[in-house]
Amino acid sequence: MAITGNGSLATFLFLFLVPAALHKGAAQTPVVSQNLVTDDVWVVEGEMATISCRVKDSDDSVIQLLNPNRQTIYFRDMRPLKDARFQLVNFSENELRVSLSNVSLSDEGRYVCQLYTDPPQEAYADITVLVPPGNPIIEARDEVLREGNETEMTCTAMGSKPAATIKWMKGDKELPGKPKVELAYDKMYTVTSRLAFTVSKEDDGVPVACIVDHPAVKDFQAKKYLEVQYKPEVKIVVEFPQGLTREGENLELTCQAKGKPQPQKVNWVKVDDEFPSHAVITGGDLYIENLNKSYNGTYRCVATNTVGEAYEDYVLYVYDAPTTTPLPTTTTTSTTPASTTSAAIISHSHGPQDSAPSTEPAAHDSRAGEGSPRTVDHAVIGGVVAVVVFAMLCLLIVLGRYFARHKGTYFTHEAKGADDAADADTAIINAEGGHTNSDEKKEYYI
Repeated sequence: MAITGNGSLATFLFLFLVPAALHKGAAQTPVVSQNLVTDDVWVVEGEMATISCRVKDSDDSVIQLLNPNRQTIYFRDMRPLKDARFQLVNFSENELRVSLSNVSLSDEGRYVCQLYTDPPQEAYADITVLVPPGNPIIEARDEVLREGNETEMTCTAMGSKPAATIKWMKGDKELPGKPKVELAYDKMYTVTSRLAFTVSKEDDGVPVACIVDHPAVKDFQAKKYLEVQYKPEVKIVVEFPQGLTREGENLELTCQAKGKPQPQKVNWVKVDDEFPSHAVITGGDLYIENLNKSYNGTYRCVATNTVGEAYEDYVLYVYDAPTTTPLPTTTTTSTTPASTTSAAIISHSHGPQDSAPSTEPAAHDSRAGEGSPRTVDHAVIGGVVAVVVFAMLCLLIVLGRYFARHKGTYFTHEAKGADDAADADTAIINAEGGHTNSDEKKEYYI
């Protein structure tokens, strides 16, 4: 062996003669001592690991580090092993610290910190190499989905150590998957998770995420956005009138339909009857002028796309003109919170392509009833006010005539004491006050 640099005979003797002398007593079984300590190391493949051998109470004994094959990596501050990935970080009487760069799976194992005492003392550091999985791969059985159908997705995380775990998220909701773990090669694992669920129209555009959990990586995931086709949603809006429908007025309805794909066809029909001859249909708008009671019935808007069809009904009931009709008798019909016009139950009827049973059809209703807007008959209110005013006037006239005809007669104190007089002259003489006036005074109260 060539000695370069500032090498000397003393260094040569120290490296070769001293270990040989120590080997002579190697038959003694090493003991695990609390005076010599180290730590286990977890490191991601390709990164750097650091092993630290520490002596609590130093007595100038020699410290060395051995690999899993018990080959000496460092003897004090000298490296006999020719692997340049090992580098001395720190050496003192109390510590030998060595780094290992570009760690690979072959570096995994138990490393030995050894203190040359009698008997030798040892401490063990296990290096565990973590291998992150490759990018997760998410696959869907169906690219385009239809509401009510079941779909299936799989997510695969390949080549990890240890095995990764996979969880599924649909929007903000976690869904249970069925994992499968396979040992591929050299302690490497492949994990596949399967997810099955039923889609609804609310899932359109919602992301489904496959999230991989592994000690070597964080926030490792793949996403796929759902594309869901669904039947049309139909809504009838009453543009005019806002209150009751009466004879002679016009009716204007708008049918709003949306779906995925967008409905190709929107039709108006009258259930179990013919459409009025002068009704005008423009796209989703229905216009009927000069209403009369022969137009009463159920008008239906039907929308269709490739997934199916749906409809909504409007029940027309025409009242008499307001000048000839008293307050209408109310007819109660059910309502739902979704209704935005007169009393109605809004529902969607499904075509033969639907897998779910059809809901009971319902309709807007133009008849007065619970939830229907009511109009105020001003003629009736005016009549009531006129009757009240007429009654008050009659009462005032009767009272005036009564008080005008009521008279009263009374006597003053001038005639007091004359009641017992024999004749008029004596009465005047006996009257109090000594009045000599014989003329009788009369006063009238009106």
